[in-house]
Amino acid sequence: MNREQRRKMIKIATKNGVSKEHAKAYAVISQGTGTHTEAKHFEEDDKLMLDITAIKNRKNYPVMNQKYKDFVESSEGKIFTAHKENTNMISLKEEPQWLFWSGDLIKVEEVSEDAREVQ
Repeated sequence: MNREQRRKMIKIATKNGVSKEHAKAYAVISQGTGTHTEAKHFEEDDKLMLDITAIKNRKNYPVMNQKYKDFVESSEGKIFTAHKENTNMISLKEEPQWLFWSGDLIKVEEVSEDAREVQ
């Protein structure tokens, strides 16, 4: 989307009652997320962790929902259980409201007792 298209989209959105802040955020998100990490294979109930560095390095991370960013940033060292939404989109059984690209997750091979306490 070029600059003219972004401006037009923001203008139409604000004319239809969307706040200018939200319209600008959507325009940024619509430009794409930047470079993607390689897809990874997960099975239902695999143990995983968020690749926080990869998620935060997305081009649109600064304009993402604050609750999502708070969740990502507070998930350091936490182990979750995978629920496959489709081949490469994974939700977390413990936090089903969030959906992640498989490449932004790290498979945990063996869960130690110390790691279980973090959950």
